Amino acid sequence: MTSAMMDQLRSWTEEGWLRPLDLAFAQFLIRLDPQAPALLPLAGALLARLEGEGHPCVALDDFLSAPERFLDWPAPELATLATALGYWPHAAAWTETLAQSLCVQVTERNISDPANSAETPLVLSATRLYLRRYWRDQQFIAETLRQRAQQRVADTAKPEALKPWLEQLFPAPDETRNELPWQKIACALALRSHFGIITGGPGTGKTYTAARLMTLLMATSSTALRIVLAAPTGKAAVRIDESLQSAVSTLPQLGPGPDMAAAFARLRPARTLHSLLGARPDRRRFRHNAANPLELDVLVVDEASMIHQEMMAALLRALPPTARLILLGDQDQLASVEAGAVLAEICQGSGSYDTETCHYLQASCGATPQPNDSGTSPLTASIVRLQRSHRFNAEIGALADAVHGGHPETAIRILQAAQTSTLAWQSAPAIHQILDLAGTEIAYGRVWQAAGQPPPKDPQQHSAWVKAILKDYADFRILCALRQGPWGVTGINRAIEDYLQRQGILQSRGLWYVGRPALVTRNDSGLGLSNGDIGIALPDPDRRMRVYFPNSDGPPRAILPSRLNHSESAWAMTVHKAQGSEFAHTVLILPPEDSPVLSRELLYTAITRARICFTLIAPRARLENAIQRQTRRMSGLHAALRNARR
Repeated sequence: MTSAMMDQLRSWTEEGWLRPLDLAFAQFLIRLDPQAPALLPLAGALLARLEGEGHPCVALDDFLSAPERFLDWPAPELATLATALGYWPHAAAWTETLAQSLCVQVTERNISDPANSAETPLVLSATRLYLRRYWRDQQFIAETLRQRAQQRVADTAKPEALKPWLEQLFPAPDETRNELPWQKIACALALRSHFGIITGGPGTGKTYTAARLMTLLMATSSTALRIVLAAPTGKAAVRIDESLQSAVSTLPQLGPGPDMAAAFARLRPARTLHSLLGARPDRRRFRHNAANPLELDVLVVDEASMIHQEMMAALLRALPPTARLILLGDQDQLASVEAGAVLAEICQGSGSYDTETCHYLQASCGATPQPNDSGTSPLTASIVRLQRSHRFNAEIGALADAVHGGHPETAIRILQAAQTSTLAWQSAPAIHQILDLAGTEIAYGRVWQAAGQPPPKDPQQHSAWVKAILKDYADFRILCALRQGPWGVTGINRAIEDYLQRQGILQSRGLWYVGRPALVTRNDSGLGLSNGDIGIALPDPDRRMRVYFPNSDGPPRAILPSRLNHSESAWAMTVHKAQGSEFAHTVLILPPEDSPVLSRELLYTAITRARICFTLIAPRARLENAIQRQTRRMSGLHAALRNARR
């Protein structure tokens, strides 16, 4: 039976439903245990495939009840899979069968279990099957966060002493709104432990709150604090620097203490997590780890929803035990491309606070939620969700709320009733609509005009010219749900380039042409570029082609196109790639055909990239399906957080 199962796995690989990597892992397991039951290679291949889709484990009860929710396979292949799974129809059968294999360790939930030091490639914990490294990372994250949340900071000022400072930093809100001062509450809670999360949608003031938190930390510390800012991507790192600069400009001076504006000016620019941890080419392990920890006292990480499980474990291992970790992010956005939805799982079930915490908040903030001692923990008491957005206009904000709440009828009513240019819906997608939109959009129009103009020869004028083009390009973006196909990134980019050639704007159809926006797809420490950075190909003063990237510290950086070995055109980009960015006008394209990637989280993330205008190009059926479909990643992190030692 094992031989027949391997034949089936090869067939699925040849047809593209499994990757060669998935088949290779199944073959590896059979080499380790030649007498293994046929379930072992099937389980291994499925586990590897699902890990590639972002699932850190296979939750057996969920997967066996509805494999089609997790595998985007055609009906005939799902039927073949169902026949194979019929030999082991429920989680108990998997546990009983896999426990016989030399490749599987059956373990309890505790990280101190002997399985933690075993060498089996697979771990079966309760009804979840893991690759060992994901199980080990999960348990480490749960235990470490629990310890950090429990650990009170000894030198934090007493709540009564904090109150006047918090009142200075957070002026009294409009009492007619009858709202709790959540920004002040977030700041107060983050002050008292070594871990805190400030979550909320765009415009709710996460960076504003973090700036005031850092101000209090600096004001109450007897020594100069080493504060470090970081983000998962280069674009997100630039954004937190810009947002922090804006937030600092509104800071009041706290008494006779240090000049806070000067203190913030001394902070280093935010870094990507890869750069911070010391990523090395072609190596999984970072330079900084438990044996070589980071040299810092406070780490603030923005866009934390993009942090995958393996990265979170690496980050926690590299943090000194006494350092504070503050995560900022929107738990409702798309999770990371890699395995795990760490921020969402940590925040799941948060929002209530025990009596002790509420007493602390009353003393420090003068306001508190209603206490709830049921189901709370030190970890949930370290999480605050900011409620009110100060950024969106009414229409875009209402649409985002309707999508987030899972209300397709409300979302459609808002789109149909839109009376201003800030919100538009085209329910019958056509390529010419997208080309017309891009052609009339002033941001892209100015980039295209540059293709027919000679560049300024004066260096200062040339630098200003490049900066203006980069700024114009950053104001407008076409986002796609899919990567491949006519309605995906590759198809839309190709259609726009064909259009440019027909219009005579694009003189040659090589890889590089004047005006081409280039998205970096892989970190390049040698060039100082990160995955997600975008530059534009433009002539230098001597009309030599260069790719110019924004540079907050000076003139745009010029790089030879031949040095950008990992890049792609970026007239359109995926919603995933747009995380950490915002645009004055955002366009989202959903394909006519349904796909599992069309989800509530994807829609919400795309809508909240729009600062002023949002245009949706999508059939009504796709919109309704997407709002009703929630992304669900199989993981055991939330359960591990509940079960970690108290």
